[in-house]
Amino acid sequence: MIKVFGKEDCSKCETLKRILDEKGLDYEYSQDLKTLMIVASKARIMSAPVVEKDGKYYSMESFLEVL
Repeated sequence: MIKVFGKEDCSKCETLKRILDEKGLDYEYSQDLKTLMIVASKARIMSAPVVEKDGKYYSMESFLEVL
């Protein structure tokens, strides 16, 4: 399962959701800022969205490279 941690009014978050929808991939989207900050801090990713897949964390750009 793909988990996407985003935030309100985030154009990159909306773009990533659109890409995942177009590819027909199942994902879970969370827009909780506190959760995003915790996950981003642990993963050392400083911009939204943060993606979790198979226990690994990715920035949007690095996730699209492995998609």
